[in-house]
Amino acid sequence: MTMQPAFVDSSGPSSAPAVISPLDEHMGLDIARSLGRRGVSVYGMDADPRAPGGKSKYVRLVRCPDPHRNEEKFVDFLVAWGKESRGKAVLFPVSDEVALLCSRERERLSPYYAFVMPGHETLVSLSTKAGLGRVAEAIGVPAPKTFFLNDEQSLAEVARQVEYPVLLKPVESHFWHRPEIAAQLLGQFVDGRAKVAVCSDPSSLARTYRGIARYDARMVVQELIPGPDENLTYISFYLNRDSEPLAFFAGRKLRVIPLGFGSASYVRSFHDPGLVDVALRLLRGAQYQGLGGLEFKKDSRDGRYKLIEFNTRFGMWDGLGVRCGVDTPYIAYCDALGRRSEPAFNYREGVIWWDWQRDVRAFWMLRKRKQLTLKEWLGSLRGERMWAIYSLDDWLPGLAFTWSLVRILSGRAWSRLRQLTANVLKHSI
Repeated sequence: MTMQPAFVDSSGPSSAPAVISPLDEHMGLDIARSLGRRGVSVYGMDADPRAPGGKSKYVRLVRCPDPHRNEEKFVDFLVAWGKESRGKAVLFPVSDEVALLCSRERERLSPYYAFVMPGHETLVSLSTKAGLGRVAEAIGVPAPKTFFLNDEQSLAEVARQVEYPVLLKPVESHFWHRPEIAAQLLGQFVDGRAKVAVCSDPSSLARTYRGIARYDARMVVQELIPGPDENLTYISFYLNRDSEPLAFFAGRKLRVIPLGFGSASYVRSFHDPGLVDVALRLLRGAQYQGLGGLEFKKDSRDGRYKLIEFNTRFGMWDGLGVRCGVDTPYIAYCDALGRRSEPAFNYREGVIWWDWQRDVRAFWMLRKRKQLTLKEWLGSLRGERMWAIYSLDDWLPGLAFTWSLVRILSGRAWSRLRQLTANVLKHSI
């Protein structure tokens, strides 16, 4: 089926619409709700017609080509859609892949879309683990030691240099989204998607590397920063075209899944001037512009924040900032259009962001390890709380997401049941 750009109606309270791609159930939906509640017309471009965010009353879902399958068709679609729009739309790429693609194709897109990004080389450097390590070292920001792998020879050299345990990571996060790689890294039934592999000795490093290298030999080996998950912090921000900050917001990732090295399931907003200082040092040194987020871990050995990751886009739980008083999406929208926007650095502490379906799994894993009781888990949920995806004034995305979970879990359960039945029959013959 050939997809044609839908007619663009920019006649809402704000003349400039916003375009979000992809429209997922976290980042895209949070941006859409922030802008939609302020009267901005929001279009969510996604290849999946069942995207939960498309059910939001603040979004008009536009089905587009899948950028993972055909980047050229996706960019052509954006350009054609932009030509139909009356005036520029503000573009919000909310995945690493789409952000890099839009950056690379900025000359084609800029006549039709307003967006603020650093130079393409800077964006690429900050998006890759090896590049980020080099930037952090040049600016003087503490970061774990990082080594680049691309073949067996580099593996042998690195294996002799590092202190174990170490982390094996993809050069770019989305490289490990391939089903073949994900299947190798998949742990228990309740685990989330693995972002890293922990290697305890040279043999486990070699074994894991070789298994994944069949699909992509480019990886990094990184020093493991000691300390509990509670030491993980994240700071989201927006910097204007002069690399001056207009918004800052921070939270502690108190529970993640997979445990130790996963994505957040439970976050609490907090302030730490030291965290802001080290983030600003990196951002100004890199001359960064636009939306983004930095993940740090406080090293239990020296108490210093060590840089873990740089997201060159809006993050999964950055919508908590809006709830706490820092409306980063709207600040980014106004600045992209050249409209004056008051900086926002003050926000309420102790507000919870909670992804229930992920946190139930995190609790289950922690309980099995005797690190969290049911009473402690329930007690942690007291206080002001923002639910990921779910909202009383915009409830359809939550309903759609819940239904998708039911489909996924029932499918997995049915697959396991068939496998178990087949094994029983095999051994009974």
